[in-house]
Amino acid sequence: MRERRTDDVRVVDAFCENLTPQDLFRRIGHERPDVFGMNCSTHTFLPAIRALEGIHRILPDTTLIMGGFHATFTAERIVREYPFVDYVIKGEAEEAFPRLIECIEAGRPPADVDGISYMDDGHYVERPSTVMQDLDALPFPARDLVRGTKYGYFHKNIRLTFGKFTTVCSSRGCPFPCTYCSCAAYSKRRWRARSAENVVRELEALDADGYETVVFVDDNFTLKKSRVEEICRLLRARRVRMRFYCEGRVDNAPPWLLRTMRRAGFDVIYFGVESPSKHVIDYYKKGITAEKSRRAIEDAKRARMLVITSYIIGAPVESKEDIEQTIEFIRETRPHGVQVNILDCLVGTPIWDDFVRAGIVGPEDWKRNHRIYEYREDGLTREMLEAFQREAYAAHVEGWKNRAGLLDILRLLRSSPTARRVIFGNLLRFSSLRKMSGGAVPEVEEPWSTGDATTVTPSTSPSRAHGTPSGAPITRFDSLRGP
Repeated sequence: MRERRTDDVRVVDAFCENLTPQDLFRRIGHERPDVFGMNCSTHTFLPAIRALEGIHRILPDTTLIMGGFHATFTAERIVREYPFVDYVIKGEAEEAFPRLIECIEAGRPPADVDGISYMDDGHYVERPSTVMQDLDALPFPARDLVRGTKYGYFHKNIRLTFGKFTTVCSSRGCPFPCTYCSCAAYSKRRWRARSAENVVRELEALDADGYETVVFVDDNFTLKKSRVEEICRLLRARRVRMRFYCEGRVDNAPPWLLRTMRRAGFDVIYFGVESPSKHVIDYYKKGITAEKSRRAIEDAKRARMLVITSYIIGAPVESKEDIEQTIEFIRETRPHGVQVNILDCLVGTPIWDDFVRAGIVGPEDWKRNHRIYEYREDGLTREMLEAFQREAYAAHVEGWKNRAGLLDILRLLRSSPTARRVIFGNLLRFSSLRKMSGGAVPEVEEPWSTGDATTVTPSTSPSRAHGTPSGAPITRFDSLRGP
């Protein structure tokens, strides 16, 4: 936005700056922007909409714009039900946002701006969404706009990054039809990637600016193996010395690629395993097997990478015995970190669409996140699923409390500087091995969950970035993403 225009652009990361709603309103009231935009997911829609409502009360002439996954799927409902939201940008905003601003400044209707929804004299207007085909044409993110905020990468309560940290997105979209994920619907199952040269030029600039660690937030970084290989080749040729973390699929991470990535500085890989039970995986349309997951975990370990695996419990087709198999799989495979999620029914996902067609969720249920235990009738209650969740984390710890686990840790400490920093850097933070391995930690009360007239409980998404102003305390540790 700033690169394309001459506007004065500001970024307010209210959550990561630990702003209360009142802090946010004071900040925006002081800045008095002509246009204010806010992103939201299903988890954060209600606090986002109430924040916009509060800003509208303070600055009624400010144009308010909403975007993000949830807004993309519910654009018409938003602009009809919340008239203070002037526009919704559906999908990617790099082209729509500047063009919309030009129309607002010129005082003309944005009838030719693709990718937006709005109300015009009581009539709903929806322009078709577009996607950028040439991602290399985008300028690199203006990270100086959040330079005063200290970000970090956390897994549960474990700090995984030290020093200057940021994220990079080298591709967009995902071609896979996983039923629990809204990415396929958002991207229409189209995958687009930046060139290896473009990605490495950004990484070179970050390296020169003193960044030490980068997390790739691609939905599927390893999808095109030849591109990953070329990124790694360029990183080594240009002596970029940062450390990298990424996500990948277990069926798309062969041993040779993992070794290549590790030599180029990729220290941590995150695999979505979800479940070892075939019928559960089939329900999710994940397209993997327990054996592929087991092999990918072992291959990544042999490549001397830190391995984090995630699981989902609570699928409608999943029994107690299936969940127990998941727990045993965690114990046997001994990933270095685990994340166990209770299934969410997110707007825009195939699971959500199935629930709507079946009449399980109603027409007014689109505003909030839904946990699967709200709809199960087989006795798997919230309390039971949360107990299984705690048991899974405990099993992860138990899997390392043996001679083989100890030897693995010693080998990792010898071969991985990142492992040494993670382990020794967290010793003072945690009082037990259980906590260090990602065990359940009580949530910290946050300012956005005060329950007053303008706030509701914040996101509990497992894929959310948190940070704080330099020197301020970090209040939440369930993050997997960053700025």
